[in-house]
Amino acid sequence: MLNRWLSDIEDKLRYHPLVRRFWSRWTSLRDSLLPRRNPQALARSIRRLCAAARYADSDKRVRSLQQRIERRLQELDEARLDWSQFVPDIAEPWLAKAVVLKPFVGPNEKGVVFISFENQWIKLLRHGDHREFARRYHLVIAPSSSPHNLVNYVFPTAYSGSIFTLISNPGDLDVLPRIAPKFVVVPLYASHWVNPERFRPLPRTDRVYDLVMVTSWGKVKRHFALFKALKKMRPDIRVLLIGQDQEGRSADTIRKEARWYGVENWLTILANQPYEMVTQLLCQAKASVVLSKREGSCVVVAESLFADTPVALLEGAEIGSRVFINAETGRLLREHELAQELGDFLAHSDRYAPRAWAERNISCFRSTRTLNDFIKQHALAQGEEWTRDLAVLEWSPDPCLARALDQSSLAAEREDIRRRFGLEIGSRTGSM
Repeated sequence: MLNRWLSDIEDKLRYHPLVRRFWSRWTSLRDSLLPRRNPQALARSIRRLCAAARYADSDKRVRSLQQRIERRLQELDEARLDWSQFVPDIAEPWLAKAVVLKPFVGPNEKGVVFISFENQWIKLLRHGDHREFARRYHLVIAPSSSPHNLVNYVFPTAYSGSIFTLISNPGDLDVLPRIAPKFVVVPLYASHWVNPERFRPLPRTDRVYDLVMVTSWGKVKRHFALFKALKKMRPDIRVLLIGQDQEGRSADTIRKEARWYGVENWLTILANQPYEMVTQLLCQAKASVVLSKREGSCVVVAESLFADTPVALLEGAEIGSRVFINAETGRLLREHELAQELGDFLAHSDRYAPRAWAERNISCFRSTRTLNDFIKQHALAQGEEWTRDLAVLEWSPDPCLARALDQSSLAAEREDIRRRFGLEIGSRTGSM
């Protein structure tokens, strides 16, 4: 009981508006008292102010912090910055989570390269001639979560070309252009690139599990909230938890927490599964749930929909894929009535038709057409040519090409980038 109480209190404090406001102001005040005499110190200052912005409780406060960040950026010489202190695994010039979508056609028709998360962007700055790269390619990036992070502020000041950026939450449409005018914001999420062909939904009557939750094992995923609700629900619910180790927490951590609530026997827990297995298991559940209060786009929401598995999220959750939840795809739950509303959602899960909606609106094929048209219009407006469209991009679980023919036809372009820039783009397994 003490462990349950401590877990609940920690979670309430983590998300309480007053606590977040205090932490934002304390972090900002602390930053003003620390020296900023060299690039490393300036970068640490920007990182602190970004944290303060993430905790800020008003747009006015965020704008004020952004002005302070801009002043730090004016002082910062990015070329002298040792990024290894801030971004892990940047020593090797391999952009594993990147893909070539269009080859360089000629001086007036650029290629297109997609690079996913922030540590990959820094590799482009550190290992290649990014000025020449910008002359040959349009760059598309995908911020991992909040736009208020060190890389997201510094990268556009250093990179010489314009940058097409996806979003993680609806608010990014307004915030990203304030961070850098060279950001060209594309209204698509990381969760817009799921390939429906990877999912084979089972009939409802053949599904083994009543509920599935696919997450990391980190605290922000809030498994305890599910256990707390299950304790009040009927004991024959079959629950599948799929996750990855994070923050020193593992499947054993989750089993221990489930024991605090007496629901450990309700659960099947699978850790560190390959993507192909996750897609199969999503097709074996009648419903899916995500109980995070804040995160990025949350790709598993879209993956669940293509498994024809309706999804429940918390009402008010700041999750990008929340915009996918509607009368066809799932339900928003009130946490103070979570057990009752989750039980009702499970009882009526067969009333939804999530895959049909997802195929009409968010498949990787449809999203690639949207991205293609967006970049094409921008290029033509800049006086460039456009004679070749993008290859189909999918995210499974890293960005790659959906069609084998495109993988083959763009292999030469990947090799050309390696020779010209010393950068290896995409997977080394052949499914780039």
